[in-house]
Order: sequence, then C-alpha cells, then structure tokens
Amino acid sequence: MSQEISKELIRQIEIVSMVLEKRNKFSEDDLTDIFKESLPNLRRDFAKIRAMGIPLHSSKRCIDIEVQKIDIRILNKLINTYLALNDTEPIKNLKEISNVFGDKTLSTFVKIVKSINGKSVINFEYEQDDNDQPIRRVVTPIGFFKTNRSFILAGCENDDINKIKYYLIEKIRNIQFLSKKSAHKDIPSMYDFFRSSWGIYPLGKLEKVVLLFDNSCSFIKSRIFINNQEFEDTDDGLLFKADIKISNEFISWILGWGKLVKVIKPESLKNDVLKKAKEVVKVYS
Repeated sequence: MSQEISKELIRQIEIVSMVLEKRNKFSEDDLTDIFKESLPNLRRDFAKIRAMGIPLHSSKRCIDIEVQKIDIRILNKLINTYLALNDTEPIKNLKEISNVFGDKTLSTFVKIVKSINGKSVINFEYEQDDNDQPIRRVVTPIGFFKTNRSFILAGCENDDINKIKYYLIEKIRNIQFLSKKSAHKDIPSMYDFFRSSWGIYPLGKLEKVVLLFDNSCSFIKSRIFINNQEFEDTDDGLLFKADIKISNEFISWILGWGKLVKVIKPESLKNDVLKKAKEVVKVYS
C-alpha cells in the first residue's frame, strides 16, 4: 500500500481474525486484556469493523461475526491490507484458500505475518512422499508474493537461508505456529532474495547480461523487467544491459523473442540459448 496502515486498523483486523477463528469465545473484557486497550477504544474498533461491512455483534457477552454474511471481497481487502499489499489487486484464488482454512483464513495470514516479523519457525504438511503420506515441512517464513493466479508463501526450509522455497497457500495443511526462533539473527528480506532475479526464481549465477534487440522493439524501453536494467540506442539496435541471475526462465524469455534479439554477453548465456534453440529445432527435424 502507498501509505503505512495505522495501529488501530491492524488491531481491528486482528480482532476480526480472532473472532472468526473462535466465534463466541471472547468477551469485551477478554479483548481489552489481550490488546491492552480501554473498553471505549475497543467499542470504537467494533463500530469501525461494522462500518467495513463486517457483521460483528455481541451475544451473551461474547463477540461473534456472521461468517456467511462476509463478502469474499471484504476478506480479500483485510488480508491485503494486513500484509501491506495493494488492496486494489485481490488475491485471485482466495476462494480456494478460504475453502481450505475456513473461519481460520484471516487468522492464518495474521499469524504467518507475526511469525515473519518475529522470525519464528512454522511447520505444515505440504505435498506427499512416494507412499502418499503428507510431508511435514519446517519453514522459516520470509514473505508473500502474488502471481497471476496464485498467492505464495516464500520461506527457508529447515531454516536454511540458502534454500528458499515457495509454497502455494491453498496446498498447505495442518499448519502449526511454533515458539522456536530462527537461528539466524539477520534473515534477508524478500527484496534481498529477489534482487537481480528474473521473475520469482532467485537461483542462478549472477552475470552482466547484454542483449541486442531489433530496432522494432523500441517499445520495451517503457517496460521494467528488472530494477537495474539499462537501455542504449545504437546503430545496430537497442542494447539491453542488466545484472541478472541466469535461470531457465530467463533463457526461455530470450527464446520467446525469436530473431528479434541476440545475446551479446556473457558467452555462457549465448551457448545456453543456442543449445536450447537446437533442442527445439531437433524436435521438428
């Protein structure tokens, strides 16, 4: 989001997450103790929560929310806001995610964010082994990112900061939030991991890349492919320069341009592209 969200809004989202997860569990007094807020402040929070379109009310002195009346768009906005993402871009598969986590959907995101900020380890079941048994993963969560179709958690499996992995949220099962802290004092941020990466793949050798595009591709100068990119107009065409971690995704991107681009540097990338191109030709020969 373009502006920092307030502590009050964070608290209101956390209240909603707690009540959704454990309906008719918390009283007003419970919440004043948990959030260290006065009852008038808490009641103002309740009013603002209702103003968001969330049917929060008190029943037998306990707080409840009519789950069936919460629009999926409101849930999307709460999660995006809490994660400090752009809430104009909804999580496209949130319906599938909420089918997995049910009333715990919002609280799961809230707890993962707290684990990220607290450098706490989580574990969960993800995928299956050769015997069709769920594999239990121990992960130090780093952050979230969106793709066109999915919402993904990035984390270091077994607390290994050299082994970042990605987990589709809707495939996570039986998540547990542990008190165990990461052994690393300084965990690289999402920006650090993805710096100089092409797309979502942070692996690969960092190289100084120079590509020569045909003059007909001048429109790409208005596009941002990677933060450190540079363009230079020459008599031979448009030069694209950047420091990039070479991945299969990047090589495929180059091949997608066909004859409109030529690798100038490094020589190893030129050879990789040529090898892939020959493999494609061989399929049709």
